[in-house]
Amino acid sequence: MDSDAFRAEYDSTRNPAYKVSGKIEYEDLPKVAKMMLRYAGVTYDPEIHSPNMDEDATPHWLTDEQQDHKFVHIYDLDGKVTRDFVLCRSLGWILNLMPKTHEDLVRCEAIETELFFLMNRMTWMINKVCYDPEREVSFDDNYAKNRFSRRMRLNLPKLNIMIATETDPPSDLITGPTPVYADFLAYACLYDLRTFVPRCFAGINNKPVTMFFRHMEELETLKGWFEKEGKEGEYIRPPRPSITIRIGYFA
Repeated sequence: MDSDAFRAEYDSTRNPAYKVSGKIEYEDLPKVAKMMLRYAGVTYDPEIHSPNMDEDATPHWLTDEQQDHKFVHIYDLDGKVTRDFVLCRSLGWILNLMPKTHEDLVRCEAIETELFFLMNRMTWMINKVCYDPEREVSFDDNYAKNRFSRRMRLNLPKLNIMIATETDPPSDLITGPTPVYADFLAYACLYDLRTFVPRCFAGINNKPVTMFFRHMEELETLKGWFEKEGKEGEYIRPPRPSITIRIGYFA
């Protein structure tokens, strides 16, 4: 099946809900999107490349109908994680970085789902459980890391298994030797999570994730990126309080 037919078949099965419109300037893009543009060798033009975050971009698992809002600790507090996940999917279409088969797309979405909930758990832990500006509760970095480490030790083995799944031809990336949008998204999320709780990523049991990091950082078109922009700051979420508006308190 060619890529156009595959996209048409896939689009017909989805039920989008998350929409963002309007131009996005380069400086407003998250670092993960800038990394995708660098890999693709594209000079960003907001008139041409601003993602169309509507039914062509929203993963089915990320729609309102699919999310269970009862679990407040994994819900996106301010919409930024959701926006950046949708944005990466849209850029995947624009830059021709989508998986070529349905099986590969399903695999990408399974990893996306795990990372989405982990990123929101981290955000929740940092901004709502361990910090509350209205109650003058200062951020307790060690307490936040210790609590979140328990979650990472439960979920990271699953991510290692998912990344280690055999590809044809063999590769340390998600679907094969050529990266797709989900590789960039996974790198961004795992980088931010590792920055927050680095000790969880140590040890031989995390070899698939370690090899995944190495493969991404050794991509020829990204070596310069990782020597400069790629090694400073967060890709999606910082390991410190970043939400200044009050959106409930459920400590």
